[in-house]
Order: sequence, then structure tokens, then C-alpha cells
Amino acid sequence: MSIKLSVLLSGIVILMGCSTSPTETSAQVTEYKNLDEMKQFANCKAIDAVNATYDVTMHSPWGRKRAAHIRLKDAAYVKGANAVIMTSNNYGVITDQVQGVAYKCTYGDK
Repeated sequence: MSIKLSVLLSGIVILMGCSTSPTETSAQVTEYKNLDEMKQFANCKAIDAVNATYDVTMHSPWGRKRAAHIRLKDAAYVKGANAVIMTSNNYGVITDQVQGVAYKCTYGDK
């Protein structure tokens, strides 16, 4: 492989960063945009506020938004929630912080 091709491929990998995949726990939490949307699908009770701070160096610029949702869902799961609504997402230079409210919901007959 030529040196130019190696440099090009290395640059692409660096720009892409690590992939951001859902975790086993985040996949068990549904994220809603707001209370009105949540009420359409479930009967929910607020549990507690949740937040997460995470290092952005392992995420591509495009993966940071996805990472915020995954981290928020993980934080909600730890509180015993199965749903969450994001209330803020603060992007930083080295770390990002996401905040929301965790909910315990029942589905079916509301």
C-alpha cells in the first residue's frame, strides 16, 4: 500500500472517530421528545432528574448527538426508568453533558 493511501485512510479513520452504538441498557429505555408525545403511548410517572457527562474525544462530530441520547438513556435505566425526556444537551470542548427526566411507564391500557 502506498504511503499516500495509508495517510488518507488514517485521516478518514481519525475524522470518523469511534462508532457510537446503543448499549444493552439504553435499548431498554424509550426516549420521548416531550410529555404530550409520551402521553400518546404510555401512562408514565416521573422518577427523578438524570444527567450524564461524557468524554467527546471518542466520538465523531456526527456521533456526539447520538452519544448524548445513549448516555441519557443509560442514566435513566440506572434509576429504574423505562422512558426519558431530554431537557438539555450542552456541548463542550472535551466533555458534553446531557440532562433529562426519567420516567416509569406502563404501556397498553392507559
